[in-house]
Amino acid sequence: MLQVATKWLIENAGQCDSTNRDAEAMPLLADQLDADDEAGDADAVEMPAGDASALMIDLSSLDVVLPSSRAVTRLQEKLRMAAQAAGAAYRPPRFYLVGRLPSLLYRRPAEWASDFEQTLAWARVLAASEPASLQTLVPRLPEADATTGWLDLATTARRLWTKTSAENWTFSDVAGKVENHSERRRWEFLLQVHHDYLAELKAAERCDPNAAALDAIADKRCRALRPLVLIGASDLPEMVKVMLSQIETPVTSLVAAPDEMANHFDSLGCLVPEKWKDHVLPVRDDQLIPAAGIEDQSHCVSEVLAEFGETYSVDAITIGVTDESQIEPIENQCRLLKVDTYRHLGWTVSETSVGRLIDLIVTYRQRRTWRSLAALVRHAAVYAMIEDYFRAAASEDDSKKSKPNWLTTLDQLMSEAFPRSVDQPLPTVRFESKLAGEIRDCVEEWLTPLSQKRQTIRKWSKVLAEMLTRVFPQADEQDAKGTCGEPSRTSKAIEAACQTLHGFEELSVPLDTPVDSITAIELLSARIAEINLPDTPAPDKIEILGWLDLVLDDAPALVLCGLNHPFVPEASSGDPFLPSSLQKSLNQRINDRRYARDVHAMQQMLCGREQTRFLVGTHSADGSPTPPSRLLAAATADDAARRVCGLLTGHRPSVQVVLDSSSVASLDQSKTERMDYFRPPPPQPGRTIETLSVTAFSAYLACPYRFYLRYVLRLRPLDDSALELAANQFGDLVHGALEYFGESDAKDESDPTVIEAELIEQLHRFAEERYGTNTASTVALQVRQAERRLKTVALRQAERIAQGWRIHAVEASVDELDIDRKTRKPKKPTGILLDGQFTGLRGRFDRIDFHPETNRWAILDYKTHGHLPEKKHLKKLPDGSTTWVDLQLPLYRRFIPDLGIPADPVDVELGYFNVAEKDAETKVNVATFTEAQFAQADELIHHCVRQIRNCHFEPNEAGVEYDDYEMMFNEATTTIAVDDEDEFSGNEVTR
Repeated sequence: MLQVATKWLIENAGQCDSTNRDAEAMPLLADQLDADDEAGDADAVEMPAGDASALMIDLSSLDVVLPSSRAVTRLQEKLRMAAQAAGAAYRPPRFYLVGRLPSLLYRRPAEWASDFEQTLAWARVLAASEPASLQTLVPRLPEADATTGWLDLATTARRLWTKTSAENWTFSDVAGKVENHSERRRWEFLLQVHHDYLAELKAAERCDPNAAALDAIADKRCRALRPLVLIGASDLPEMVKVMLSQIETPVTSLVAAPDEMANHFDSLGCLVPEKWKDHVLPVRDDQLIPAAGIEDQSHCVSEVLAEFGETYSVDAITIGVTDESQIEPIENQCRLLKVDTYRHLGWTVSETSVGRLIDLIVTYRQRRTWRSLAALVRHAAVYAMIEDYFRAAASEDDSKKSKPNWLTTLDQLMSEAFPRSVDQPLPTVRFESKLAGEIRDCVEEWLTPLSQKRQTIRKWSKVLAEMLTRVFPQADEQDAKGTCGEPSRTSKAIEAACQTLHGFEELSVPLDTPVDSITAIELLSARIAEINLPDTPAPDKIEILGWLDLVLDDAPALVLCGLNHPFVPEASSGDPFLPSSLQKSLNQRINDRRYARDVHAMQQMLCGREQTRFLVGTHSADGSPTPPSRLLAAATADDAARRVCGLLTGHRPSVQVVLDSSSVASLDQSKTERMDYFRPPPPQPGRTIETLSVTAFSAYLACPYRFYLRYVLRLRPLDDSALELAANQFGDLVHGALEYFGESDAKDESDPTVIEAELIEQLHRFAEERYGTNTASTVALQVRQAERRLKTVALRQAERIAQGWRIHAVEASVDELDIDRKTRKPKKPTGILLDGQFTGLRGRFDRIDFHPETNRWAILDYKTHGHLPEKKHLKKLPDGSTTWVDLQLPLYRRFIPDLGIPADPVDVELGYFNVAEKDAETKVNVATFTEAQFAQADELIHHCVRQIRNCHFEPNEAGVEYDDYEMMFNEATTTIAVDDEDEFSGNEVTR
């Protein structure tokens, strides 16, 4: 199509003569073309030196209109290349997009109002309307001071006006078509409000573009100063077609179709929808390829590229997409194959670091929670700002240390205390609270300008621009450029965002209105998010184009991803504000036009290329089902049925696409099928630990490598995304209450009522210290659940007191570094002397009971489950024997002499105090291990010590049931692992 258009333009080029313009039209020309950002006059005139009679290709008297910026760029390139090939001087035409065409056809009465100014004007007149009349539009009105609500309603009214005016209808026309009384009242109200809206714009010295165009049509004032050439503009709105029919200047439409299909187009070159309903597309079965979800579709794209690559160069192949969400998976697949891509659609600012930061600011300002703050400080720009803050604080005061792990500390607070509002105090006993407060204060200081009272949007735009430039400072030119020497996407985004914000400073003063900071940031962020950032084209990049851009693309090979509903044809959805009869008529008209447009587009793709492939998937990128496109029905009934059945049930041959031999020569062939993006660190020879906690043994038995990560490298999981206490944290809550109870004066109380009251009091004391009052509501509910369990514990504790048992100690510990309280000297080291080498041991005991009458002792461990000790410690093997999987109680037995218990370890009872969900399972369960089993456990303890000393940390190939390190094995990403500088101080039992 563009090749034909280039030839036609050159053949019809005339000499440029500026003297033949109507003198009366000159002021209008200057008025309309003074700010034409899409014109092509920037192309320099190329004149062969020293040859005044050289051939001239002069198109400067023409206005050329195309449907997309991609088509404009390609036509500009083709015209320049044609002129150079002919050795001719070249004067380019002015290029416009279809959306700008109406503005060329009438003289504007005032400066055009921007979309945002139109919305502000609508909001003002709607808010000033009578509530009873306004309720004909919406039954529930926004609050009087709810700026956002009125702007949302204004957006709806503006959308209605844009939709109807594009079809060359006024609100008066619509009101005359309705039959229902209530609908007539609605449209009569809208008609009146529309008059007020236009008056509001007039007072602001602005005009509505669509209203001005309809007025020009009504007064027959449509005209053009230069001949118009429409190229591929086959789907013009009704309003534009009426305007073109009134002008006297020549209008030429170039369309892609054979002569025998001339009746498929009207006099302006627009499609006649009725003629395309039964059109049969010349598609072949081999051009349709079945695919599954988006992953399979992107892989299929790479397969087709490999096929095309045998014949075509990169610049001769185009990838088409029908949905923007398909682009990134395709780019990733191409990147794995070392194929560079160029996405013509570019990116929006919302997809960049700048857009994400603005969204995070909006969320934080709206909610002001620690969770939204934690998300905000994770943004790279804010993170760098806080790093600078702590670095500066450390340099100013040598006594203050830098806080390299401040984010870890904040995550720890989030994962253990679950704080809510940043405006409420944090638990004072937690060491993380002070640092978290500093982080909050640093962010609040940056956001201080947003704390001002209501201001105009013009002023808020300046405030936001200054805030963005503070966290995105102007970097060195080299730093601001990407790998190809081009500005980075972030630098492009910040420049575009600041340009847009500075543009708001030119907002019409009469239309501007004071709003609060949250409303202003929401409004401004919505406009910034839509800004488009172009990609950088290059000859060695495969272009990725959208559906409508493919029509005028001239690459000989095309692979299109997603020939599916609802992407093509895109259906016009219903509008609840339009009358049902009118809505049906309007939507049918639009849908018929879109179907004709897309059938014509697919016809061009099939006929204008040497190779074309259409991928028909089953699911979109978000996982929703996507049936085959209705365009497949543009065939004979038999062909359509056969193809759809084949696409839904058929499977293409499996093809593996790999890099050429030179690219993979250095790779192990066995590893080319899977790429490990992260490889867990291998154990370092000779690196081990000399002191083991009780729980370390069960961790080693489960998986030696995970033991290495946790106890040798001191990497422990930290998950700040949890919304409630995990199982072990709930266990800590119950454990803390029982510990405080064991230290209280009521520990020997026999009355269950008194015991219950004390337990509940100690539970809330522990919860207050650990979580404070500013914590998640889910935590409060879990505290209530713990209360219920402790009520049953009170009954069992009373029974145990009645049996003669007394609490001797709680949280007793043994450690090689324990200090004797009397002598203040280290006690005798606790551990194992094995093979002439000493290994330290440490452990903490939840509770030690003593029975004075029988001189019996018992060591109990609190558990928030109902399992017996034997079930948790022993695993039954297929041959009927058992093996130890947890060595906690056997190790407790070894510690008995170090606890100062004057009894033979054989006579000391070991077991659980189960605090289970079921009341019947809440009780003391004493272990019944045999001496032979204890002997087996001792052997296993010695085996573990020897293996750890010798650095045997091979991973358990079968994995583990509950894995804290799954993200390190490319299995999932649910938590993060952080360096734990402080080794665990006690016996961390999973509860």
